[in-house]
Amino acid sequence: MPAFFSSLSSLRSRDVRRGFTLLEILLVLALIGFMTGVLVVGGSRLLADRPETPVDIFWEAVQQSREYALLHNTEVRLSFDAEAQAFNAMTAEGQQSFPVPPTAAEGDLRIEFLSTQKFAGSILIGGTLLETATLPEVTFYGDGTCTSFRVQLRTGTSGAPTTLTIDPWTCAEVLAAGEAR
Repeated sequence: MPAFFSSLSSLRSRDVRRGFTLLEILLVLALIGFMTGVLVVGGSRLLADRPETPVDIFWEAVQQSREYALLHNTEVRLSFDAEAQAFNAMTAEGQQSFPVPPTAAEGDLRIEFLSTQKFAGSILIGGTLLETATLPEVTFYGDGTCTSFRVQLRTGTSGAPTTLTIDPWTCAEVLAAGEAR
């Protein structure tokens, strides 16, 4: 074999491209997809196992009431039934209930809708300020707004109340200055 051809074949053997084959790339993509699927399913199971709190159920009732009012351009009235331990969203067409599970209620659960005028009907009992002027229900309107209100949640007989102030324009919680959720 002439020297020219032998040097050409040795050049070809050294000119092997360095990189990944299509099979290697597909294998890595399949592994990434598999790991993503495992993490998403595992993460959703972890979140689903978390017990719902009365506050979670309240926000679900608010969200669905506001959404229904917007979509159907109608008023939705939301109230809390203490006997049934459930939020009730009522329209002219019917009613939807959002029950608070007994495990989430942690004993005696009291939820009251309050006026936004603080201290209008308040009393101080044992160092805890309790509201006495309650609203029987709050209304969500077809334009996406709602009644200006606060919600007070109390568990047990000595539980300190948690009070959330609701913005009437967005129907979302009003956060205090510097507070983030």
